[in-house]
Amino acid sequence: MDHPSEDILQRFVSGTASREESRMVVKHLVKGCPACARKIRDLMEPKAVPGSSYEDSLNRFDQGLIEALESSISPIQTLRTVLRDALPDPPDDDLPLKKG
Repeated sequence: MDHPSEDILQRFVSGTASREESRMVVKHLVKGCPACARKIRDLMEPKAVPGSSYEDSLNRFDQGLIEALESSISPIQTLRTVLRDALPDPPDDDLPLKKG
């Protein structure tokens, strides 16, 4: 049994094989070739991507997010919040004042 070349199988899996190549691969697989079926399954498996491949992209995203959040915060509102939290509550105007 003649097997399709690895290049043809790769093109078949990626959808770039010619019509004739695709017919040849399908005809071959219908005949029941376990070796080529296994090869096609292997070619269809996504390649493992190391986690470090994403680090630069994630760092850029994080930095952009931080910058966007920082630029959306009003300095005046931040100052009001800090002062409100730092200073004691003002006296209630409804309470009578004590005379010394």
